[in-house]
Amino acid sequence: MKLWTRFIVSFLLFTLLAPVQPLYALTFQPNAILSDEEFFDANSMDADGVQRFLERRSSALAAYTARDIDGVTKRAADIIWRAAKTHGISPKVLLVLLQKEQSLIENKNPNQYSFDWATGYARCDSCSATDPAVVAYKGFVQQVEKAAWRKKYYTLEPQKFRFHPGELQMVDGYPVTPNNWATAVLYNYTPHLRGNFSFWKIWNKYFAKVFPDGMIVKSADSPDVWLIQNGKRRLFSSLSALRSRYDEQQIVQVDQSSLETYENGAPIRFPQYALLQAPNGAVFLYVDDQRYGIASKEVFRQIGFRSEELINATDADLIDIPLAGFIQAPDDNPMGNLIQHPESGAVYYVQNGKKRPILEKALLQANFEHRSITRMKKEEIEKFPDGAPVLFDDGTLVTSPATKTVYIISNSQKRPFLTADAFTALGFQWSQIVASNGKTLDFHEEGNPIDLGTTIDQEFSAPVTTTAEGKKKPTT
Repeated sequence: MKLWTRFIVSFLLFTLLAPVQPLYALTFQPNAILSDEEFFDANSMDADGVQRFLERRSSALAAYTARDIDGVTKRAADIIWRAAKTHGISPKVLLVLLQKEQSLIENKNPNQYSFDWATGYARCDSCSATDPAVVAYKGFVQQVEKAAWRKKYYTLEPQKFRFHPGELQMVDGYPVTPNNWATAVLYNYTPHLRGNFSFWKIWNKYFAKVFPDGMIVKSADSPDVWLIQNGKRRLFSSLSALRSRYDEQQIVQVDQSSLETYENGAPIRFPQYALLQAPNGAVFLYVDDQRYGIASKEVFRQIGFRSEELINATDADLIDIPLAGFIQAPDDNPMGNLIQHPESGAVYYVQNGKKRPILEKALLQANFEHRSITRMKKEEIEKFPDGAPVLFDDGTLVTSPATKTVYIISNSQKRPFLTADAFTALGFQWSQIVASNGKTLDFHEEGNPIDLGTTIDQEFSAPVTTTAEGKKKPTT
């Protein structure tokens, strides 16, 4: 039996025997509907991002225009983005609200009433649509503007409203203690469990990020391959850009609808370690989404580069790639080199003038499978100052005998899979797992666990409360 197979058997036994852990599952939590970071991120989408979102869902709002509060006729996307930006909330919150209140995201033929009362602002259960005090808020622009303003206002004048973080309130007979401002704001706007369940369900349908950063994914509907990074999807513009960084066996097939919850990030246009020549003749080495200027032709030659390796790049290509510095000597080379100690056999990764130890063979194979190792004299090795140990690359699946747990490396953290189902549901294969001896894993900080939880297609059901007799009954 192969080593990794033994680890997987251990992992399966571990997860079957482990207690159920509801953390980080897609399960409705009345006290924690949405994080403050997500709710108040006014920069989560730009106006064009909102427009693309509407177009992908064939929303009637994609072609809708109206006169905004400044008197200028604008796209619905611009109105939504402007209101969110002005009042410091996420445009995603307004998009979810538009669907929750009047189905304006998915209803392709909404009636005028849906536009007039788009966010449900001022339309309380007992309010009349003909009341002059209510009519003042009629119309798409007023609805979007006032909803965005109101959601921020709840945090600016909290004493005027019922729900606050950390304070218990009864909602539909159920005790709710909002654990943050986002949850308190949602209850102040909609003081019912069913309405907030609906908001949570739509949010997760549109914006839940189920793929850890570092995954390489594609859908069956398209040949495009994407890197999930910083909560966005980045397109590999060519096979060479993909193959220079990842093994194609790392590609995981996912469904298109889940992939579309991610906004497009900057495409990955060039292969790793590409030599880019600017129109003015300057040469840059492209490493990890940064460019390093090569100080002279002599340094270019000393490193071992050849002129036929140069790729012509436009100024527009280069301006989007941050300039990280200049390579003044061969030892400054950010590409890095693998060197081996002649006595101990230890292998180091020399990068930017420092030597970083490689603690195990599994990492060497996972990160540097096609890189050669150069034996170097002890005296030469000792000239390099010590750097931090090399860690597993993002996207690596790894386990060890000590942990009996499978992790994915994401943003340099090790995120454990809580169940075998969570692992397979994301499309991973057991054969992709790297068998570590644990030395490198110990240097990875532990991140949030990954679990499936309850499907977001669930229907609303009242929470349960505990009676004095210790029995449980549904709330009414």
